[in-house]
Amino acid sequence: MKKQLMTITLGALLVSGLTVPASTPVEAATSYKVQVTTNVLNVRTGPSTSYQKVGSAKLGQTFTYLGATGSWTKISYNGSTRYVSSTYVKKYSSTSLQTVTANKFLIPTKGTLTQGYGPASGKYGYTFHNGIDLAAAKGTTVQAAATGQVIVARNYGAYGNHVMISHTINGQAYTSVYAHMDRLNVVKGQTVAKGAKIGTVGNTGNSFGNHLHFEIHKNKYVYSSSTAANSVNPYTLF
Repeated sequence: MKKQLMTITLGALLVSGLTVPASTPVEAATSYKVQVTTNVLNVRTGPSTSYQKVGSAKLGQTFTYLGATGSWTKISYNGSTRYVSSTYVKKYSSTSLQTVTANKFLIPTKGTLTQGYGPASGKYGYTFHNGIDLAAAKGTTVQAAATGQVIVARNYGAYGNHVMISHTINGQAYTSVYAHMDRLNVVKGQTVAKGAKIGTVGNTGNSFGNHLHFEIHKNKYVYSSSTAANSVNPYTLF
């Protein structure tokens, strides 16, 4: 009897012009998060440095992405809407973190950013800074940002004690540069793993305090004192 009633009911719906929708796949909504790419990042109440600082985020922390205002990213921080500089976070789909993490370079040392990538005053002989400067105590470990082969390990010129490593990541060749080091723990021709110790922070070459100068170049190393040449902002690859 129940089966007969169900048949009659469905028949009535079809006669009246109504249809029973077929089962269709529903596309999952995409949500986004951001991951902090610098050692310490200030969190503020609004989208500029004039707003109150309410906390800080550490390297590798992730937050729900809520949008962007100019050069600032809106995040959910301790249940409230807050802002961080977009320069030091990387946005990713919440379903693709594993892919993003697998492709990135490591930040090569624990330090404070004292000069970023981009246009410079010319005070020290260059008008474009091809890398980033991370201030740290003398002797702080410097690690390989990615697996690769050491192509330079010497004390020479403005870089002082420095190392260059060639890498291939997803078919793209890169060269990373680590300058002004105190000690070198690798030699030319050596293969190093991502995260391996290659030296220590120092103050050699054209340097005015203990720090690591770090660069990433697409393909081979090409230097320019006035343009980016083939260098890229390391924070876009961490």
